[in-house]
This record gives sequence, C-alpha cells and structure tokens, in this order.
Amino acid sequence: MRDPRQSRPAWLREGIWGGLTVGVVVVILAVLGLTPSLSWIPEVPLVTIAILAPVLGYGLIGYRVRTQTGRLTAASAAGAVAGGISGAVGGVAYALFGKSVLNIAVGLALGAIGGAIMGAAGGLRRTWR
Repeated sequence: MRDPRQSRPAWLREGIWGGLTVGVVVVILAVLGLTPSLSWIPEVPLVTIAILAPVLGYGLIGYRVRTQTGRLTAASAAGAVAGGISGAVGGVAYALFGKSVLNIAVGLALGAIGGAIMGAAGGLRRTWR
C-alpha cells in the first residue's frame, strides 16, 4: 500500500535509501581494499564483509518493504533498486582507483539482479501482523 503522505511508493523509497546506505559501505570497503598504503589489511575479512553486507542489506530492505506493502514483488523491486544503486556506486569507486570503467555497468547489472533475488528472499521471511 502506498502511504498518502509520501510522494514515492514504499519499494522505491526503501530501495533508494537502502541502496545509498549499502553504497556507502561498498565505497568504504573499496577504499580499504584498493588503497596501496592499506595493503596490510587482510583480504579475507574484507571480501567476507563485502559479500555479507550487501546480501544482508538487500534482504533487510526486502523484509521492510514486504511488511509495509504485503507484496513480494515490491520487496524484490526494492532490492533491485538498492542493488543497482550500490553496484553502480561500487563500480564508480573501482573506476576511480584505476580499474576498468566496465565495472560500473557490471556492478549495476549484477547488483540489480542480486538485489532482486535477495530482496525477494528477505520478503519471504515470515511477517507477523
């Protein structure tokens, strides 16, 4: 359901804010992982956090949207929006560190696909009303 006080539907609002939040985490991890002077930081914990943070974030976004709207498609759409935003932000961060600009498109596409899947998975979580 749409909240009449809001100008955007819940899935879009949550997807944008969630994507920006996960995007901040992705940028921090990109800086930590790609800065040569920080090469002493172990790679395994960074990679683990870089995988778990978006997955858990998209699932939480999907859960929140499903509890607000009751629709699994809205949960998946919110996850896709969040994934696309954070994937593109991560791709830009990689491009700024001298990696291929193709990372932006790949991050956008894979983020949207992964976000849709994890948003739907989070939306499947049982809601108590």
